[in-house]
Amino acid sequence: MTNVAFLFTGIGDLSGGGGAERFFSDFFDEYLNSKPKYNLFLISDKSSLQNFNAIGNLKRKKNILLSRVFSNRFKDVLESLQIIGLIIRYKIKLIQIPLYRVQYYPILKRIDDLPAFIRPKIVITIVDSFIPYYYFDDKGRGYNYKNVYGSLFDSIQIDSVISWYELFKEFSQKNELIKSKPQIFAITSRYCGKIFNTSVAKKNHIIFASRLTIAKRPILFVEAIRILKERGVNLSDWHFYIFGKGNQEEEVKLKAEAYHLTDVLSIGHHPNLTEIFSKSKCFVSTQDFENFPSLSMNEAMASGNAIISRNVGQTHLFVKDMVNGILLKQDNENGLADAIEYYISHPEIHSGMAQQSIKLTEEVHTFNNFKNQTESFWQKTLHS
Repeated sequence: MTNVAFLFTGIGDLSGGGGAERFFSDFFDEYLNSKPKYNLFLISDKSSLQNFNAIGNLKRKKNILLSRVFSNRFKDVLESLQIIGLIIRYKIKLIQIPLYRVQYYPILKRIDDLPAFIRPKIVITIVDSFIPYYYFDDKGRGYNYKNVYGSLFDSIQIDSVISWYELFKEFSQKNELIKSKPQIFAITSRYCGKIFNTSVAKKNHIIFASRLTIAKRPILFVEAIRILKERGVNLSDWHFYIFGKGNQEEEVKLKAEAYHLTDVLSIGHHPNLTEIFSKSKCFVSTQDFENFPSLSMNEAMASGNAIISRNVGQTHLFVKDMVNGILLKQDNENGLADAIEYYISHPEIHSGMAQQSIKLTEEVHTFNNFKNQTESFWQKTLHS
């Protein structure tokens, strides 16, 4: 059986988010419990494992390879040598970065320079949907994206790229973004690793769960609730929740207080939303550019929530308008308020939408579908 590995080091606190980290650590555990075609390892460090353990992930020891983190001036060299040692010792033929950060560049550079007979295939997972929009923008976000990915794309022999975003594939190929011209695979499946109790009695709870950053637009959610109150919509039987951390957390709280929403809106964070989603009825997503493959949305669907979201990117892979949710007709706070008002004013639509959400996670966005696409991708990469 061919040995492949995820590289997941330097992972911080995951209690307020970390969708990619949560997803791939769930996949690692579940993959090893399935009938795998490949022997999957995970290379990580003690601190990262503790942060995964804190949210209930990666508690098993099988196939986890520990690499030490250093803090001296030889940090990059020492950490790279350790990881290369693990690659050689365990005969890793493919190493995949589930979530790329600049900290991986010096490690990948040294891996790339290995002799061909021991060098593994280098695979990058693109989980950032903003790249096609901001990569060539030399101001604000764009400047940061080129700083993060520029050296990687220009000077590492990347063998394959896997992404959920068809737009990234088109953008990369059109602009010859990656100098090594790797194979780029766009996958269409996502899955939820948690088991939800869909028989739990649902409460009139509407949930927003994400990092509280400008890209996720939590303020849009707050503004929509304000508009609902100003319209005189009866919210006495409903309660709204925001779960997450981020640099907009204080602004979200201040606006909620300024708009006198604290009677209908609660703000906090929770490391595990399984129980929250099992009891809630509706999940709202307001993020920029893309709602697929949001982990929170996937978990909400699996637990029988109707979905209200902006119609951006490949959202159609998750949300079928008026089937398992509602897509905004106006892409602004008024459009969001309209969608929420329609949902709470028509309680008869909830049951059907909830069942359709569950059906999508049981028939389309499944572990087996994602596993099959991933194994196919690994096979093509290893034989290219």
